[in-house]
Amino acid sequence: MIIREILVEPQAIAWLPWAVSYFFFIGLACCSVLTALFFHFIKKSRFELIALSLALSCAIVAPVALTADLHQPARIMNFYLNSTIWSWMYWGSWFLPLFVFSVLGYFICSLCQNIQIQSIPKYFHWLYWGKFNIHFAKIVFVWFSLVMTILILMYTTMEVFTVQARPLWHQPWLLPLLIFSALPVSLSVCHYFMYQIGALRYFTMASLLGLIGSIWGIYLFSEQTAIHLIKLWQISYSPTLLLFGIILLFVLLLLPNSTLINLLRILTALCVAWLTRWILLIEVQQIAKYNALVNPYNLNWSVDGLIGIISVFSLWLLVGITLWQLLSHTLLQSNWERKNHE
Repeated sequence: MIIREILVEPQAIAWLPWAVSYFFFIGLACCSVLTALFFHFIKKSRFELIALSLALSCAIVAPVALTADLHQPARIMNFYLNSTIWSWMYWGSWFLPLFVFSVLGYFICSLCQNIQIQSIPKYFHWLYWGKFNIHFAKIVFVWFSLVMTILILMYTTMEVFTVQARPLWHQPWLLPLLIFSALPVSLSVCHYFMYQIGALRYFTMASLLGLIGSIWGIYLFSEQTAIHLIKLWQISYSPTLLLFGIILLFVLLLLPNSTLINLLRILTALCVAWLTRWILLIEVQQIAKYNALVNPYNLNWSVDGLIGIISVFSLWLLVGITLWQLLSHTLLQSNWERKNHE
């Protein structure tokens, strides 16, 4: 009788929190663009500008997180110096800058259309130079942003979907999961400034139902996805926290509007979006591909850990404050103050 021992070692986590930050902010940016497009088509141009402000702040931060995840700046230049059309990362290197440009152009056109030149600081008066048709330019950027949003969602999804060795990544419910987990954030932020549009609350509930349906769809897709979902519950508390966050957000949506309730909705929606991506990218990597081991991961105080997460969120806060300073005076001048219908 011959006894053979097979020794295996836990694998290191390949995708770090930088990738989670990218998926988080690009998801918020895309869903905020979709929200802005909704307001555009129902002729709510001022509300459209608020959604675009969130989209632009996230679109600026997302490429920074992705660049940090690549670690080597030469890798970024290599995408442009060498054509590798079979790689989704190559296409993403073109889609991402074009997406940021489309959102920026959409934001500027909406800004010029809704705000008088006297209402913004003098150093932004250059936005009004020239005698071009701002209405036509905005229509161009509306459709350009829609196309680029679809392409960037496709690229981001395919970056994960192509890994066939992980059943929780290689399944058709991935795109709905990414969309419905981020959409409540953009809807909750917009609802904070727009109490009078009560439908936003019901849209948020519908997106949460879509998130639950996506998770259930993953469970039912195959035996492997069901087994791996069960393993996630066994190796981490994150799925329990995600379930608690979804229930809490539902409860908050049923409560009457107030400043505190709306802030809690935004914070809870942010936690749900972040936890979904953390579980999808980090926790799933802890499940070994071809054996029964668990690949451990410990979040530490390093550039690739908590410091990196805090730095990206700090950058987002800085960009958000800058955009708010640009718009806050305008909101008062144009009588955009949100009305509290408690």
